Amino acid sequence: MMVSKNLIICVLSIIYVSFIFRFLLCFLKLKQGLLQKAAAIAGVWIVGCTVVFPEDPFNVFGMLVLFAMVLLICFEGSVVRRLSVVLLLYPIIVSVNFVTLDATGIVFFRLTPQTPFWDAALNAFSMLLRDLIWMGIYFAFRKKAAHSIKMMTDRMWLLMDIVCAAAFAGSITLISTISHKDAWLTYPSCLACVVTSLGCIWLAAYIGETIRRDMEMENMKVRQAYYEELEKNQLAVRKLRHDMNNHLGVIGSFLEEKEYDKALAYFKELNITAAARNRKFCENSLVNAVINAKYNLALEKNIDCFVNIELDNLLAMDDVSLCTIFANLLDNAIEAAQKVPDREARRISLKARYTGESLCIEVENSRTGELAESKAGLLTTKPDKENHGYGLRSVRDVVESYGGHMDITPAADAFRVTIWIGSLV
Repeated sequence: MMVSKNLIICVLSIIYVSFIFRFLLCFLKLKQGLLQKAAAIAGVWIVGCTVVFPEDPFNVFGMLVLFAMVLLICFEGSVVRRLSVVLLLYPIIVSVNFVTLDATGIVFFRLTPQTPFWDAALNAFSMLLRDLIWMGIYFAFRKKAAHSIKMMTDRMWLLMDIVCAAAFAGSITLISTISHKDAWLTYPSCLACVVTSLGCIWLAAYIGETIRRDMEMENMKVRQAYYEELEKNQLAVRKLRHDMNNHLGVIGSFLEEKEYDKALAYFKELNITAAARNRKFCENSLVNAVINAKYNLALEKNIDCFVNIELDNLLAMDDVSLCTIFANLLDNAIEAAQKVPDREARRISLKARYTGESLCIEVENSRTGELAESKAGLLTTKPDKENHGYGLRSVRDVVESYGGHMDITPAADAFRVTIWIGSLV
């Protein structure tokens, strides 16, 4: 009989820890390697089964340190993001464990015979409550958690950390100082701690979705502008074909007069006008549209462009994020290059490659003049600084949301932005 009771508790514990682990994977990606996976499962198991008693802060803080170490060692992502997940989930674990254990303890000592049967039964009931709570949390918030982690930057997570840490500190202080007989008075504080963490997850998802909608609107504008430009180019080509006899007549007259330089110059101008402007840079239609629009804009401003892109089968990054990176980087490059007085020196180079695991992007452009800088980074050179200067910041936010790095290298006559995002699988 005792073996069957222990087996039931063990099964309930496995279910309980599995839901914590699955919810954790909604935020962070587990590192590759058998050792890391085993350590992660063992660490989450130990932390998930934390026993919290009143007037005993050492166990709580010890498990907090262990949980942080497990996430830092066994999971991927920035340090800020991994510690943020600790502050989001650990207060829920502690609060749920404390309330369920203390409540069933009250029932055991005050309402039931203090026998091994009732002890095992109430332990099983306590574990069942934890299963149901974490099951509800997982199914209610898993999508929000997955969406929030994609768009939230480290700076945004820091704001969430402050809120979660404040609620958790208050709850832990109350649990650590209150006596056993008055432990039930901490239940509202524990509930508030859980609600705060879940509220932060919901808020993060809301912020991420808002950012995503704004980015989608910007990309829709880019796509609309591209199709309008494509229609204009097709009209120009049709007009050019209609006037082809006249153009051939002009070239022929130059040749008859042996003015070969003029004939060649006229032919080159005609060739540029007639060239198809809808180039295929990559397989992604939306990204291709963005780069086409920026490429044509650069040519109109007499900027020499070099594009080398290999982005086939890039499924780990959504189109909105990709277009945000390319559109903002190319806008900044065009704006800087067109200010170079010597048209022969105007140039933009765009290189991008996806290797199957990591994404590398490099945009370099010629420039002139001084760069304005502050502690927060480079400042826009536009007069309306209040409504401009967010391009590189938006790119950096997207890159950081995928755990990548962005380096800016300004030189005397050039400006280079390099982006590296690893583990895109």
